Amino acid sequence: MVVEFQIVNQQCEDCQKSFTPHAYNAIVQVRQKVPHRRTFCYLEQLILKSDAHAKVTSLKETREGLDFYFETKSHAQRFADFVEAHVPTKTKQSKHLISHDANSNSFNFKYTIMCDLCPICVDDVVHVPKGHIATLNGAPPLLLCHKVSNAIKFVDPVSLRSYDIATAEYWKRPVDSVCRTDHLTEFVVLNVEPVQKSEAAARQNAPVKKWMSLADVEVARACDLGVNDDRMIVRTHLGGILRPGRRVMGYDLRTVNVSGIDDEAFQGTCPDIVLVKKAYKRKNKRTWELKRLAKEAAEGEDPIDDDADMEALKRNLEEDPELRKSINMYRTAEEQQQGSEQKANAAEAAEDDEDSDSDAPEVPLAELLEGLELRDD
Repeated sequence: MVVEFQIVNQQCEDCQKSFTPHAYNAIVQVRQKVPHRRTFCYLEQLILKSDAHAKVTSLKETREGLDFYFETKSHAQRFADFVEAHVPTKTKQSKHLISHDANSNSFNFKYTIMCDLCPICVDDVVHVPKGHIATLNGAPPLLLCHKVSNAIKFVDPVSLRSYDIATAEYWKRPVDSVCRTDHLTEFVVLNVEPVQKSEAAARQNAPVKKWMSLADVEVARACDLGVNDDRMIVRTHLGGILRPGRRVMGYDLRTVNVSGIDDEAFQGTCPDIVLVKKAYKRKNKRTWELKRLAKEAAEGEDPIDDDADMEALKRNLEEDPELRKSINMYRTAEEQQQGSEQKANAAEAAEDDEDSDSDAPEVPLAELLEGLELRDD
């Protein structure tokens, strides 16, 4: 007697759900009401660093943000807690009834967790109303945001005092952004005069970044050079890194529309120009790269182009060593190769060095990881 056996491959129910479209039990919707996507790019790198996407079955990208799909509510809640621990977030939960068995009295729900991220980003100028909250008592009407983590950290560029707003306090009484990075104007530094240490020490309230120091800087808009002799003397917190002849990015508050905000409260008390960060001429090629999450475009929407936001994130990583501690950066394939290719690129690198600034920040090779490259051979 001959018996024939037929082997049929099967998957468990959990695996079938993970590979079946629209088979999810919970979704985390991450949203931020800003015109750019820099926060999402930074959050994506934090997720890759901590492997927080291990339980994500699908990831879709929309114009408003990102949608993370999970099999269980516990996985979604754990991911929402991760987002809330790194970015000031306001969460809201809801559930939708899918099916109901009256005999066994069982219910099947789909859960949604909405994560609304704080709209204030690094290098934003915010307006603080008089008597806003106790932690901002004595603060000027305009503050510059220099760091966003589980709290929002501000600095007064005129006095070098620092102020912090906890996440819970911010969502009770939010503050509005007056200027964002798309309002930045390029200035040329003409002269730098450091402020006396005794005066700076008396004004300083709490320690901030090491390179911050008060100075009176004479600047002119880059577009006005050779056209007019309009110069301004500005007190800034960037005195430790600015030198005459260098370029700096800042906000020209004389040309910014602050409609909807009572400007009478800060007329005559706020500077006309707020310098934000030093501008560098960088090399065209980098020896490192960042990994990205595999995302799908939402139905009926075009793919999102966030190359400009990723470039802004890479520039911030080169300038801020503290920011690099929470992100994995990998060597490019060209950097890992050896031999004649490096010699051929040496001439191109020399040409790039002539066009770039000598003090342009770079990522040390010791902080880069070896990228995984799969080959057929």
